[in-house]
Amino acid sequence: MNRHKSELRRKLFILILASMFLLLICMGVIFAVFTGQIRKQEKESLSQFSEDMKDVYYEDQKLVLSRETWYSADWLKYLGENRFCATSSQGSFEIQCINMMNIYCSVMHKSTDLPDDEVIIAYHGDYFFCANGYTEEYVEWLLNDLYFDDRRQTEIGGTEYPDGVTWMKECISEYSFLRKEDSLISIGINTVYDMDDNTPVNLCVIKTYTDNDSLENFSEIIIDKYADTANNANLRALRRAFLIMAAALIVIIVLCLIYTRKISGYIADPIELERFRVQKEKEALEEANRMKTAFLSDASHELKTPLAAMSGYAQNAEIDLLNGSSTAQIQEKLKRISSESNRMALMVTQILDATRIEEGRMVLDLTSCDIESLVREAIETYFAVLNKNNNRLVLRIPLDLPKVEADSSRMQRVFVNLISNALKHTRNGTILIKAEEEEGFVKVTVKDTGSGISEEDMPHIWERYYKGKHSETGTGLGLFICKFIIESHGGKIWAESETGKGTAFIFTLPIGNTP
Repeated sequence: MNRHKSELRRKLFILILASMFLLLICMGVIFAVFTGQIRKQEKESLSQFSEDMKDVYYEDQKLVLSRETWYSADWLKYLGENRFCATSSQGSFEIQCINMMNIYCSVMHKSTDLPDDEVIIAYHGDYFFCANGYTEEYVEWLLNDLYFDDRRQTEIGGTEYPDGVTWMKECISEYSFLRKEDSLISIGINTVYDMDDNTPVNLCVIKTYTDNDSLENFSEIIIDKYADTANNANLRALRRAFLIMAAALIVIIVLCLIYTRKISGYIADPIELERFRVQKEKEALEEANRMKTAFLSDASHELKTPLAAMSGYAQNAEIDLLNGSSTAQIQEKLKRISSESNRMALMVTQILDATRIEEGRMVLDLTSCDIESLVREAIETYFAVLNKNNNRLVLRIPLDLPKVEADSSRMQRVFVNLISNALKHTRNGTILIKAEEEEGFVKVTVKDTGSGISEEDMPHIWERYYKGKHSETGTGLGLFICKFIIESHGGKIWAESETGKGTAFIFTLPIGNTP
């Protein structure tokens, strides 16, 4: 036994040593070649580096700030719709604005004491409100200063106004950006209308990024430091490379001895192999537990958002009842409460389905199903609830499409999950649902014109609890459940996506046996 292990160690040592030595030689050659190329390219790229870095930094900050402003302005418009009514005093208008801001701060997870870098203003005729507590005179000065600044860039433009206040009151919707010497400023304007006399309520969000000093100094510091040390660093790197390779050779020999002993021990000793397997299983269980913990945290957050909205609508409905508001206004708030409760029910259903899948308790009740009926039932129940982004739905399902053998309730959840996913990532676009017969299967496509899926996220979208690197909402269970249900029916499901142009989810189901 000892002789066999000694022979095994010797062979492993020679194999590992030869492989590492060859790798070391290749690394040395590659290092020498690339060092020469890098030194040549340094001089060509150094002059352009500073300006490029400034432009990238500036555009990145501009994009982040503009998105935050657009998001806040749209949220205020959404919260303000069907909320403002005719007012006869400044105090009444302020109460309506404060109610709106309470819901806004709750949804955005912010304190009601807004910082100075986010200013929210509202005008309703002669009535004025500022969420930051600024006086009307200061706000008028601020709007005039921003409007008349020649550096302001607007996405719409074309209309001239006498001053900044008139600009805000008469401009229905606009997004502007301003780069000053010490700050970046983004302005978003939106308009909602009084429910009683249809007069406009003008909303404005002004966000400021004040860390602009680094924009002017960052690249100069890096360039100066790099220019002083680049030549010396390259020469030192060449000398050190040879010393490092010599030291690496010694380390490689030592590692070969250690690895040879370890590997031969694992091969010769079944007990060590079993310990290794148990350790791997333990690590896998710990990773699964970590993912579940993260999922519970995300799910709690997702359930809290509709709860906050429901609470806000309920409070407003109570106020409307006390004020003797019309039945239509109260019914609209109750409909919104119902909408948010349906959205919560959908998330809870996803969690329950994932639990049944994990425990092996999801059993299919197969019957002859009509695809068009399944799609229409899902749309009638959930499309209006989930369509928050003003999207259009298109159906293309032939009347003579064969029926499939499927569990109707499970297939409805597949359609709901895919439609919900498309609506969440599409704004002012189109959701297309089509079906066709193809080689003994019914092929169904749910396609959107939204943001698409990145190449980084695409390999992981079917994994349980995976939400994507750039997604802030959802439970990460929808596509995992869809894949399990479709494959349980004997079908296949896959995705085709192009970033910025949209995503298509396609699945097939076997055609049922015709009687």
